[in-house]
Amino acid sequence: MKIFLGFGKSKVDIEIDNSNLLGILKPNDVPVQLTGVDEVKRAMKEPIGSPRLKEIVKPGKKVVIITSDITRPMPSKIVLPVILEELFEAGVSEEDITIVFSLGSHRKHTEEEKRALVGEDIYNKIKCIDSDAKDSVHLGKSSKGTPVNIFRPVVEADFRICLGNIEYHYFAGYSGGAKAIMPGVSTRDAIQANHSRMIEDGARAGILEGNHVREDIDEVADFVPIDFILNVVLDENKNIIKAV
Repeated sequence: MKIFLGFGKSKVDIEIDNSNLLGILKPNDVPVQLTGVDEVKRAMKEPIGSPRLKEIVKPGKKVVIITSDITRPMPSKIVLPVILEELFEAGVSEEDITIVFSLGSHRKHTEEEKRALVGEDIYNKIKCIDSDAKDSVHLGKSSKGTPVNIFRPVVEADFRICLGNIEYHYFAGYSGGAKAIMPGVSTRDAIQANHSRMIEDGARAGILEGNHVREDIDEVADFVPIDFILNVVLDENKNIIKAV
């Protein structure tokens, strides 16, 4: 049997003898009414536990939008135009918006990668920068002793928007939410302190309560409150099937 594996931007063909193939596991089909940008627009009109974005952000405020780096499947290019549209409707200017790619402990992007993540139009109009652990502000320590060192532009912003995708995370329970802050825009020593708890019993996929890694992540984010979150759920083809 021939199997195709993703490799970089291409695919690799692998031939497996049928006698060595136990089976193929596929995800269940999920029936949804809306997908892609239509689902994102719906979610923006129906936020959970918050007024609409355009109702809570004010003109003249410095806004940072924290989104995932190139290693994650977050479709920023699809989500960002909807976010920006609401910001502009609220009177926020392009000059007051900064898009921050949350690198965590990953390498910096090339310019080509930044353009690919947000699209040419947004890249040419909005300031797009990588988080930088060398330019951080120390805000204290969490109750678990994790140093709270956050990328300066995020700390100094008046309004913070976090984007991400939600999926199982093998020791933080789930991705998404405050993970844009920790590890997203935190320093390496802070990330190491948090991730050192991954060996604890509660640090498992799908577990939030009693998961000290996730609890620490959420506590770190309390030092730099998140004003608005837009997260998406993707299918196996990386298409948006839910936004919240």
